[in-house]
Amino acid sequence: MTRILLVTPFLLLAACGQDYQVSEGTGAVVVSPGLVDAGAVAVGDEASVLVSVAHANGGTVKILAVETRGVEGDAFIVEGDPFVSLSSGDRTDISFRFSPSRSDYFITQVTIVTNAQKEPEHELTLRGQGVQATAELLPSILDFGAVPAGGEAESNIELVNTGAAALSLDALSFGDSRFSSTLALPGEVGVGESLSIPLVYAATDALEASSTLQLTVSPVASIAVVTLRANACDTGGGSLYDRDSDGYSACGIDCDDSVATTYPGAPESCDGLDQDCDGSVDEGTSCVDDDGDGATEDEGDCNDQDPNRSPLLAEDYGNGIDDDCDGVADDGAMDGDGDGYDASAGDCDDADASAYPGAAEVADAADNDCDGATDEGTSAVDDDGDGLSEDAGDCDDTTADRGPGAAELANGVDDDCDGGVDEGTEYADDDGDGASERGGDCDDAEPGAYPGGVEVAGDGIDNDCDGVAE
Repeated sequence: MTRILLVTPFLLLAACGQDYQVSEGTGAVVVSPGLVDAGAVAVGDEASVLVSVAHANGGTVKILAVETRGVEGDAFIVEGDPFVSLSSGDRTDISFRFSPSRSDYFITQVTIVTNAQKEPEHELTLRGQGVQATAELLPSILDFGAVPAGGEAESNIELVNTGAAALSLDALSFGDSRFSSTLALPGEVGVGESLSIPLVYAATDALEASSTLQLTVSPVASIAVVTLRANACDTGGGSLYDRDSDGYSACGIDCDDSVATTYPGAPESCDGLDQDCDGSVDEGTSCVDDDGDGATEDEGDCNDQDPNRSPLLAEDYGNGIDDDCDGVADDGAMDGDGDGYDASAGDCDDADASAYPGAAEVADAADNDCDGATDEGTSAVDDDGDGLSEDAGDCDDTTADRGPGAAELANGVDDDCDGGVDEGTEYADDDGDGASERGGDCDDAEPGAYPGGVEVAGDGIDNDCDGVAE
């Protein structure tokens, strides 16, 4: 990092409240007293300042000597060959290099000697400050946590400029190729600023990884090494190794550290996941056939720990057990009609094999399904209470509003069960002429009268429904 301070013959520069000026003189070079400030430069670094000397007119002037005297430390030296001749109107730059060796202020008195006839010597003052470049890396230990083989984890460290000089991050050196950074270099860090450095760990296996990160920073700054690690199950802890905060680490214990309901001993649920980390899925839940009898609890197994009890099995009469999981033990033990139910199981007629709980109801004047009602839901019963059954012509026995003799309504339904819909209402075309009363038919009982009809002279009918019969 090189900073150039140019002082021109006709330019006034302010530095700490003082002026430095090279001005035109008659037949000579005149330098007014002033101060040139190199500013703050890191110890171990350097900066250049340029003093511009001009000869306005009056022949040739030669620079004979440039003398420096350290008032407070020797940190300024002349660079190059300043001993040149200047014709009238010429100008030359004298370069001084500022190289501070410690944190301090430096002042050097400079005398420029020429062979000018008038005021051959010109003095000016050079000043600069040496500052220390320091930096800090946070954190000093970066743990990427548990990373499965083939997976990647990302994290960041911060390079903090704690000194008084700007820094440049030039290189990153990793002791293990599995650690890397995506940061574009170089990275600049101003005084008091910080630079976030993204780091990546690419796991080739699930074994513990440990390495160091070394930074190259200019100007040279004292920076501690960062320790990098991953899958450090013996020393790691906290959220990095228990990311779902279920109290179990991903280090060979928690089989899914992204789900808080998954950990050793967790209750299983019917979701296709291994909640308790035992290698089995949904075991002990209602959706799994735990006893291997072909049925789960969800499918009616009343004891999924006993393969001898299942809705797929026949009842073993006399053992006092509900073998077929129908809710009744030994139902059918006294089954007189062989329908699988006896009176204790709800058979309302044990002499009729077509009567048992759950049987289909038929129109036979018998209570087939043993629910206490007869022929309900069949065509022989008036289910809607309108006095008519399907057998009596009720076209919808679920509602008392429909049946033979019911009033036809303009509702798009055959209310009177005569096969016609909305007949006799203003929405129906009762005379078949293509128009209903709602559509402008002035006589829906006369097919020769409708809007747009052809008027027939002398028939006494308003054929076109315009209000006049011709």
